[in-house]
Amino acid sequence: MGTVNIELIHFEKSVSLNQSTFFKTFSEMQQKAAITHQVARIPSPKERLQASLSHNKKQRETIINQSRERLEIAMSEALTLTQKSRNRNYQKLKRRDQNNKKAVELKPQQKVFQLPQLDTPLENSVDGPAQLSFYFESQRLIRDIKTFKPSFTEQAAFTLFNDQLYLYGGIGGDGVRNQMLKYDIKFQIWQVVHGNGENLKQGRAGLSVVQYKNKFIYFGGCGQFNPKLKIRECSNQVFEFTVSNQSWEKLHPQGDYVEPRRQHRACLIGSKWMLIHGGINSNEEVLSDTSIFNIEKQYWKNYKAKSPPICCHGIVNISSQGKFQEMIPNDLMPQELIFSFGGKDAEGNSVNAIRKLTYCSFTNIPLSWDLVECTGKAPPPMHNHTVEYLRKVQGIAVIGGLRDFIQNGTLESDQYYIFYPHLSLWQEVIAEGQRIPRCAHSSVMLSSKIAVFGGIGNERYLEPDVGFIETDQIQVFTRVAKEKVLNNTNQNFEEPSRQENSFRKKKSLFQDESEISDGYKPFRITLRKTTQARRSYLPNPHRKQVFIRYDILMGFVKQIINENLHILQNFDKYLERKIL
Repeated sequence: MGTVNIELIHFEKSVSLNQSTFFKTFSEMQQKAAITHQVARIPSPKERLQASLSHNKKQRETIINQSRERLEIAMSEALTLTQKSRNRNYQKLKRRDQNNKKAVELKPQQKVFQLPQLDTPLENSVDGPAQLSFYFESQRLIRDIKTFKPSFTEQAAFTLFNDQLYLYGGIGGDGVRNQMLKYDIKFQIWQVVHGNGENLKQGRAGLSVVQYKNKFIYFGGCGQFNPKLKIRECSNQVFEFTVSNQSWEKLHPQGDYVEPRRQHRACLIGSKWMLIHGGINSNEEVLSDTSIFNIEKQYWKNYKAKSPPICCHGIVNISSQGKFQEMIPNDLMPQELIFSFGGKDAEGNSVNAIRKLTYCSFTNIPLSWDLVECTGKAPPPMHNHTVEYLRKVQGIAVIGGLRDFIQNGTLESDQYYIFYPHLSLWQEVIAEGQRIPRCAHSSVMLSSKIAVFGGIGNERYLEPDVGFIETDQIQVFTRVAKEKVLNNTNQNFEEPSRQENSFRKKKSLFQDESEISDGYKPFRITLRKTTQARRSYLPNPHRKQVFIRYDILMGFVKQIINENLHILQNFDKYLERKIL
C-alpha cells in the first residue's frame, strides 16, 4: 500500500508559485521528502495512514496560521492607509476653508460659485451614511372560490425556507389559530400545510420561531382565553417542524426551568443555540430573564443577564452565521452581536432604548444588556414592531410599531428607521410607495426585500396580503421614477364634468364616515379615534366596503348563458338574420 498524502493548496491568481505559503526553502522541501520516506518504511498500513494524516494535519495548522497572520497584516495596513488618506483630505478641506478670501467687486448679473457653509462638522459629513429610501408595495389577492387566502392575523410566526414563506398561528377575530400556511413567492399562491405528528393542538399566538437547517423551532406563546381562571395561559413548550417531510415533533428538553411566556423575542446564535429574552407570563407580569436553548442536545440554560423587564420588543443578531461554525465540535457559545430595541416596560409604557448584549471574555456567558448611547433622529417610544438587519448597508431597520400618542391621526406608525451599530447613529428612512400604519405584524428578511404580513392599522385588522419593502436603492429609484411618469400622464386627462365635481364635494363632507349599503337601505359607520391604551387582541373589525360575493356573481353569469344558449349555438344564423 502506497503512501497517502493529502495537501490543500490555495493561492490567488496574482501570486506566483515561488511565493508559496508552504515551502519557501530547499531545506523544507528536503524535510518533506525525508518524512515521506519515513512514512513509507512503516510496515503497518493503518499506522502509515495515521502518520501521514497527522503530518498533513500539522501542515494544515501551519497554513491556516500563516494565512491568518498575512490577512491581519494586510487589514491593518489597509486601515492605516485609509485613515491617512482621510486625514489628508480633511486637512486639505480645512486649510481651504480657513484661507482668507479677497473681496471681489461683482458686476451686475454676475455669479460667484464657492464652497457651501457646512452646518455639521466635516468628520460627520465624511463618515455619515447616505439618506436611504424604502419602497413598499403589497401583492393583493382577489378572494374567490378557487383561490385560498388567510384570515386577518396578528402576532403570528413568520419564517422563510427556500422560496416559500411559512406562517403559523396568530390570533384574529375568531381566536387563536392552529394552522400552518405556505406562501409561494414566485406564483403568489397560499396553501394549507397538513402536517403529521404531534403538533400544537390548541394553537399559539405571540410565539417565537428560529430556523435550524431544514427545521423550524417554535417556543412559547399563548392559547385560548380560559374563562374559568380568567387568564390567557402561556406555554413553555418547544416544538419542531421538519419542512422536508412536513412533520411535527414535541421536544422534551432538559436543564433549567424556563417560565412560560408570550410576546417574547428569540434569535439564533451560532449554529445550534436559540436565545430568548423578555416576554409576559400568565400573570401578566413582564419578564427580564435571558435563556439559551441548545437545539442539538435539547437542554435549557438560564443566565442572570442584567436587563430591565421588557416585552413586545425587537431583537436581532447581526453577526455572520457561517457554515464554518458548524464544524466547531466544542460547546462554547460564540460571542455574537445581538441588539434589542423598544418594547414595553413593567409599567406598560413604551420605550425607545437600544441595548447590546455583552459577554464574559473568558467563558462567553451573557452578562448584561447594556444601553447604547446613540446620535441622530431616533424613533419615538414604541412596541409591537419588527426589526431586520440589512447586510448591504450594515444597519438595523425598524418597521412599524405602536406608539403611546397619536400622530397623523393614528397610534400605529407608518415610518421606517435604521440604526447603524458601527456608528451608533439613527436615521429616519424616506418612505415611498404605499404608506400603511401597522403594528403586531410579522416580517422576514429576503435578499434585498422585507416581507411583511398581517397586523393592525387604523384601529382595525389589516388585509391579509403579503407586502414587500424594497431596500435596494437602485430599485427604489426606478420605481419612484415610474410612479412620477404615471402620475404625470394621469394629470393630462380631461377634467371631470360638473356632476362628478358636485358628487365629490358631497362625499368630502363625510371624511370620517364610510357609507355601506346592503342593497336595500344604506347605513353609516363613524370611525372614531381613541386615546385609550390599546389591548393586543381586538374584536373582528368593521370593513369599510363590502366584498363582492363571487359565487352569486358566477351563478348570475351562468343563468344568463343558459337563457341565451340557443343564440350562442346558432350565432351564424343569428347574424344573417340581423343583416337581412
